Amino acid sequence: MNRYIAQAVAKLRNLVTSREVDADFEREIRTHLAFLEEEFLRRGLAPAEARRAAQLECGNLELTRQSHRDGRAFLWLTQAGQDIRHALRSMRRSKGFTVAAILTLALGVGANTAVFSVIDAVLLKPLNYPDPDRIVQFFLSSSGGTAKGASIPDLRFWQDHANSVEEISAFDFGQSEMGLTSGAPEQVHGIHVTSNYFRLFGASLVLGRAFNEDEDSAQGPNVVVLSYRLWKRRFGGDDQIIGKAISLDKEWYTVIGVTGESFHTEPEAQLWIPFHFNLNSVDQLHSFGVAARLKPGITLAQANAQLNAASEAARRDFKLADPDFQFQVRKFSDAMVSYVRSSLLLLQGAVILVLLIACANLANLLLMRMTVRKREFAIRGAIGAGRGRILRQLIMESLLLCTFGCVVGVAFGLIGARALLIAGPNALPYIGKPDLAFGLDWRVLGFAAGLSLLTALIFGLLPALVVCREGFENVLREAGARQGTGARSKRAQSFVVVSEVALSLVLLIGATLLIRTFIS
Repeated sequence: MNRYIAQAVAKLRNLVTSREVDADFEREIRTHLAFLEEEFLRRGLAPAEARRAAQLECGNLELTRQSHRDGRAFLWLTQAGQDIRHALRSMRRSKGFTVAAILTLALGVGANTAVFSVIDAVLLKPLNYPDPDRIVQFFLSSSGGTAKGASIPDLRFWQDHANSVEEISAFDFGQSEMGLTSGAPEQVHGIHVTSNYFRLFGASLVLGRAFNEDEDSAQGPNVVVLSYRLWKRRFGGDDQIIGKAISLDKEWYTVIGVTGESFHTEPEAQLWIPFHFNLNSVDQLHSFGVAARLKPGITLAQANAQLNAASEAARRDFKLADPDFQFQVRKFSDAMVSYVRSSLLLLQGAVILVLLIACANLANLLLMRMTVRKREFAIRGAIGAGRGRILRQLIMESLLLCTFGCVVGVAFGLIGARALLIAGPNALPYIGKPDLAFGLDWRVLGFAAGLSLLTALIFGLLPALVVCREGFENVLREAGARQGTGARSKRAQSFVVVSEVALSLVLLIGATLLIRTFIS
């Protein structure tokens, strides 16, 4: 075991000191040749004959050098380095092909990365709240469909009878444009909430406090909680802001708190003010949303069962404000993305079809290049290169194309994702502001790398397998006899071109229909 470890350490050291070791071995060879030459001179041979006899005595020196290099290094690693250098030289010789292949792959990967970045930010990432999977939103369902709007009587019923949840809080569906006129006038985004809203979503406060129940009552005072960004930008991070009055829509509000920098809401808000609900109201207008947190140990199914039992009992006693509706709770994260989930998945399907078009183009490029290089591969096979080594060389070229295509594709993807955000800044939840936008993480990078690798390997290996299946001897004989492209190759090229045009047309129609569905 120690011997194997020592050999491995020596081989790893050789990666750094290979040039010095080669120089030392070369000096040993010259010294040995000089010794043999001197020996043959003493035997009476002429200098030229003595030099030739010494070389014959040593045998194939190039083979000896190669055997020495192989013995002191990891053979597979050495060959991989050779394959990489050969692949880079080959790509430099065919700059037009290299640029076309990388851009083709990058466009397909970039489009998919852009859409997947949005899907990752909207559908896959957890909400930035404490224990987000236990936050739920109330819904009203009937034979006509499901709605998440609530009325004041609904809120009062849930506060009294929804015993499986806690911190029940109401909030506006959308942002309210409010005129902030303390200093230079500007429009700010504010939402109305109830007093336990900040406890429900785990908001941290850098200054002051949140609303209390008295401030949330129908006759409560005008108070406001500022967001960290508004506090920094508009009020210069004034540490003495608590207790000061600011003018909103020509009414004065007292600042009682400032949220932490990391707290974001959906919809995104710059300030929060109390609803001032009269809970005795019988107003049936469904104009706001209601969320809560599951109590410890309670599952979503148990909460819905308890809510259904309470509502059925109230319905039998004619005490239910909305007797035509069934009450239910759903995960808050699912409720936030329900209206965009199908659209995003449709868009992902469309760009996958675009990737398939890019793959068809890439396969055509590789097949055409493989046809040109058939003679090269046949000669390499004829002088001793095995099919495995040639296949490995082609795999390395495909991997390099994959790497460059992935890097350029990720750059295109981030640009495309930013373009989607700019085109529809309020169309997607969680990322409605540029500073909240998505970026690179392990899911996006893994998706792009896996997509590039799969595409390059599949469509890079197919042409190589075609060459190996035809046989090096047949390819060399055909190339030598015709000095050009054979009849079989011409038929293959024609078939590839026709197939590519047909496939591209079908995929383009499919992608267009999916994008039209997404837009509508």
